[in-house]
Amino acid sequence: MRTDYKNMSPAFVLIGAVLFGFVMTALALWIALRQPHIDLPEGAVPTQLGETTLLPSDLIDEPDQLGSYRAIQEFRVRQSQIRAQLNQPQVFVRYAFADGTIGANDFDVRGRTVGDLPWEFWFQIGVGMVSLLIGGWVISLRRDDWGARMFALTALFVPVFANAAAIYSTRQIALDGPLFHMSSSINAFGAISFGIALVGLFSQYPKPMFRPVWLLIPLMVYGIAIALNILNLPPDNILGFAVLSQMLVAVILGVVQWYLSRREPLNRAGLRWFILVSLVGCSLFIALVPMPIALGISEETLIPQSIAFSFFNIMHVGLALGVLRYKVFNLDRWSYYIWLWLSGMILIIVLDILLIRFLQQQAWVSLGVALLIAGFLYFPLRQLLLRILLTRRSASLKGRMADIVNTALSPTTRAHALRWDSLLVDVFAPLAPPEKMTGDVDVPRISENGLALLIPGIDGLEPRRLCYAQKGRRLFSPEDVDVAANMIEMHELAADSRRAYERGAILERDRISRDVHDNIGAQLLTALHSPEVSRKDDLLRDSLKDLRAIINDGFKAEYPLAPMLADLRTETVHRLDVHGVSLEWTAPLDAESEEGTTISFELVNGLRSILREAVSNILRHSDAATVWVIFRLEAGQITLVIEDDGKGLPEQSLPRGGNGIPNMMERAEVLMGSGEIGSRRGGAQGTRIEVMVPTRLDRKRKEEPV
Repeated sequence: MRTDYKNMSPAFVLIGAVLFGFVMTALALWIALRQPHIDLPEGAVPTQLGETTLLPSDLIDEPDQLGSYRAIQEFRVRQSQIRAQLNQPQVFVRYAFADGTIGANDFDVRGRTVGDLPWEFWFQIGVGMVSLLIGGWVISLRRDDWGARMFALTALFVPVFANAAAIYSTRQIALDGPLFHMSSSINAFGAISFGIALVGLFSQYPKPMFRPVWLLIPLMVYGIAIALNILNLPPDNILGFAVLSQMLVAVILGVVQWYLSRREPLNRAGLRWFILVSLVGCSLFIALVPMPIALGISEETLIPQSIAFSFFNIMHVGLALGVLRYKVFNLDRWSYYIWLWLSGMILIIVLDILLIRFLQQQAWVSLGVALLIAGFLYFPLRQLLLRILLTRRSASLKGRMADIVNTALSPTTRAHALRWDSLLVDVFAPLAPPEKMTGDVDVPRISENGLALLIPGIDGLEPRRLCYAQKGRRLFSPEDVDVAANMIEMHELAADSRRAYERGAILERDRISRDVHDNIGAQLLTALHSPEVSRKDDLLRDSLKDLRAIINDGFKAEYPLAPMLADLRTETVHRLDVHGVSLEWTAPLDAESEEGTTISFELVNGLRSILREAVSNILRHSDAATVWVIFRLEAGQITLVIEDDGKGLPEQSLPRGGNGIPNMMERAEVLMGSGEIGSRRGGAQGTRIEVMVPTRLDRKRKEEPV
């Protein structure tokens, strides 16, 4: 039964990669442990084995650095001869130490154990295993992506060449020639195959440049190089030149991909990261290991090959994150800071070298003059240059507060939308205009791996979608999310202030309207029915005075309680007397006992308006002969009771026509109190209105948080 690998679970694929790594590790370990071992003193370097004098080239880690196939073949022949000496139970060894001390002794030859293996062996095995695990992880999640497939192949071939190199590079003295040839051939096969996969990777990611079938061309071309290297056919050192050409082709493909993705910031961010980790990984390995030998710069590697293998782990960790596009907007930021550090370091070094060379060539420059030039001229200019070249543009709200407030205070919805879109464009510089969305967006968030930024709807506007930050030159980052959140917060604060102002204006208009209706209307009505001209004039003057107080005093003035009640009593007596209605006033508050008590204008105005409206209703509708008004001040609460002996109200429903009764109830609620309207108690004919409101001090306590 055929198994489709596409239907395998990621765990199954990853376990398969682990098992493959263990098999390769077990094979390398089995070969390494089959070699002989002698217990040389620590730090001793053998110089003679039996009758054979050892050459420095006999102990090199990588025979490819010998250059020519002839030298490599001679090296293998000598390896076989030296290895034959170790087939005896005992062997004579002359050795030397780093300080020049020389020693010689006969040593027993025994089998190699795990404890005899140097740390370099395990290091190279570990490099291969890490790469294999990362490659398995990538291909398990992105099996249909040719870029991921090529990346997985690069990861597959790292343990191939690393494990093979671990066998021969960590030998104690010598390996058998055929085994050495086989191990180095596997190493060369893995290295060139890695390069083929790297070329395929840059040809398929971030977008396929051609159909995958064309990858057979580099496979065939470099397959010939593999065959020539294994068969030791000319040209010499084809391995080094093959690796160099593969890296060059990969870089060229990367440049082409960069051009093709010039309007795709997500792909550019991935490529930027690709190029970075490739340079840090592959380029450092090539520059420090095969390149010096291939170009004839040096006869040996600049650093041990076993250590240089770790550069491939740097590459694979970085490329794994890039191929999966896992939070590429973060990778874009990280790669930027690494590029910033690298370019800044190189720039500073170059400038410093130029300054030193200039000062060295000037005989007139003394140490003091050099310090002055460096301190007051060179270092400030260098810092300015770095800031100009390496400063990265990012979204900022600096100087935008006025624009945000202006947007929040827009007079119309259309103007609000236009100003909000203009503000978003100014702050984030998206490549496309803000796009209106239909779905719900609760908070600002990044979408499409950094291509888009989603902005919640505010103050009746639809959510917005911004694409391609900074005109497509970068991706949206978490800093942009913070900037958007701060914009929304400042907009909401400004909008809340606008709404509070509008509510205050409406409340003030309503207050003036009620006061004019309740107070001024009642006084004008009284003046209209007053038979005395002097009294009518007094009422008109009082009405003007109250009108000024309503408009100018607002909620700020304070009034003594006792005089206010006395004025109300006098006013009410005159109003009722004109219509032949008597007043019974009960208010156990007088100027002597309550001389220091004051209440706010809001409370004065409310109580006065309720009393005036109640008296007006009695005069219009009740046909009453007597009105009773009772004021009580008890436990921080003022109670106002108004009764009449008129025809009363219907039992089932109270009249709600006009503004009178609703105004009285609303005023009581505004004063944080309550009101009741009903028939007189005890079955007596007439109407009873009772209003209870807290005093100013109690009202303040109610406003305090519990």
